[in-house]
Amino acid sequence: MGCLLLLPTPFATAADAAPVAVDQATMMAWITRIDEQGIRLPGYVADEWMERWGHDQFVAFGLQDVRLEPFEVLRWEAHSWSLRVWPRGRQDDSVMLSAWPVPLSGNATALHGELALTTADTPPQPGLIAVEPYRLMQFDQAHMRDEVARWHYDPDGDFDTLQQTVPMGPRFQHVLEPAMAAGAKAWIGILEFPWQEDRYFVPYDAKLRDMPGLYLSQAEGQRLLALMAQGPVEARINVHREARPAISHNVVGVLPGRSDEWIIIGTHHDGPWNSAVEDASGVALVMAQAQYWAQVPQDQRPHNMMFLLQGGHMSRGAGLHHTAKTYAKRLRENTVAVIHLEHAAREAHVVDGALIPGDKPEVRWWFTSHMPQLEQVVSDAICAHQLDRSLLMPPYGWPKPEAKRPPTDASVFFLTTPVISLLAAPMYLFDPADRVDMVHEASLEPITTAVIDMVNGLADTSAAALHASEYQPPQAQRLPGCEAGL
Repeated sequence: MGCLLLLPTPFATAADAAPVAVDQATMMAWITRIDEQGIRLPGYVADEWMERWGHDQFVAFGLQDVRLEPFEVLRWEAHSWSLRVWPRGRQDDSVMLSAWPVPLSGNATALHGELALTTADTPPQPGLIAVEPYRLMQFDQAHMRDEVARWHYDPDGDFDTLQQTVPMGPRFQHVLEPAMAAGAKAWIGILEFPWQEDRYFVPYDAKLRDMPGLYLSQAEGQRLLALMAQGPVEARINVHREARPAISHNVVGVLPGRSDEWIIIGTHHDGPWNSAVEDASGVALVMAQAQYWAQVPQDQRPHNMMFLLQGGHMSRGAGLHHTAKTYAKRLRENTVAVIHLEHAAREAHVVDGALIPGDKPEVRWWFTSHMPQLEQVVSDAICAHQLDRSLLMPPYGWPKPEAKRPPTDASVFFLTTPVISLLAAPMYLFDPADRVDMVHEASLEPITTAVIDMVNGLADTSAAALHASEYQPPQAQRLPGCEAGL
């Protein structure tokens, strides 16, 4: 496909005008407007606004059968909390520590107990309050390139030395579980992150825990550890949080194409905070595809197209599971590809304990089903549009060997459907610092045009043909780079 003219005008104005890809300024305006609504957790006012706005945008673009599909989510909100500590028996010497409740952890009213440090060598103790340093995982990108990814595009050689801090700890969603299993009264996690923060939105699996938990920043954690080093320490914890069922919606619109099969382009619309990257940026990328393909005549669209903004990502992927159940037959039998677009993210650096957006994009993971034509269109588009710092990631077996699907909002689709799932995982993804300045604006247009190329590259294939081509690659086999193609 030739180069597309990128103009600020969002729609083609003449009946015979060539389709116009959405420009960076328009996408950034969308992202900024979404960010300005506030915290976009499932069931929150800002996310309900997002659903209505997404619906109205789809209608304005000219999509057909635009609808809101309802499903149940868990709405969680922390109202008040406190942590007071003192040397054993000396409550008059107590100090208040700044903290934040662990999402989905339990309520507590004047819960009192003695603290006990938990480490790899010292498990949580029953009847006490566990105090544990909590770290994020770090991935060596040379290892990711050479041992995990099937293919990469890194023209600047950043992967030779890059160490990427990702937004999850090694227990993923199971933050409280070891302390719960040991019978501890409560859990206090010291966030030993590269920056100072206590507001960390993990877990988000919609599983309520009875045990109360609190996060401390590294600085507050050091105050606590210094006190504990002097002798036994007691604490009093108060947490008041609300958790109740709510209704969220997937936003869906379609465009007919020249075949009877489907391409689905989607992402999720909710996020833990204002969350410009997670996932207002993904919403903008899906909106850009919807607006572009609405300009293309039906007989020039390779397949029928569904555009999807899923809710409930922060409620155990409720919208994802709703889609998988509602469209199970379509996904299994006649969907050529699901293309999911999460996060146009900047790499961040830490200066004096604060997150500072960098100039380069965060590492891009392209989780792609093991199907040669799918891998071909992805790698061709990455090369053509110079999407550097890209890794072609496996659909299973990572980050743990037993993983049956990847850690993306498209994860369930991999079980039945050819999938291309773009994900960036910056360390601030679940942090309120994820605001508009963390979006990598320069990536928005090339990702958009790359995905247009991917869709066109799948014009002459079918779901059955792709499924028939699926293979299991030997670990030692590598795919050639841009110069040689696949």
